[in-house]
Amino acid sequence: MRIFAALAAGLLLTGFGMAAAQPAMPGAELLPEGAGRDTTLRVCTGCHAPDVIVNRTQKAAPWSDVVQAMVEKGAEATPDETAQIAAYLKKALPETPA
Repeated sequence: MRIFAALAAGLLLTGFGMAAAQPAMPGAELLPEGAGRDTTLRVCTGCHAPDVIVNRTQKAAPWSDVVQAMVEKGAEATPDETAQIAAYLKKALPETPA
């Protein structure tokens, strides 16, 4: 029984160590923490690196329009995820007037 418990504990710790050793997505630190960040990273970084999102060129366009344009170009997100991403980006990376 002790051998089983020691083996189970070892496997559990090894699993946690492997998860902790996984490198973070390069550039993910550019996006501030907040509700919707994980969804934004998952959906948007299928095509864009985080720095592309942070340094977007159409800064005067509302994020909701940008996100909708990306969905029309093939980004895979549910309507709820799209709304969550737009709300996160609006708060985390506010639009700047032209």
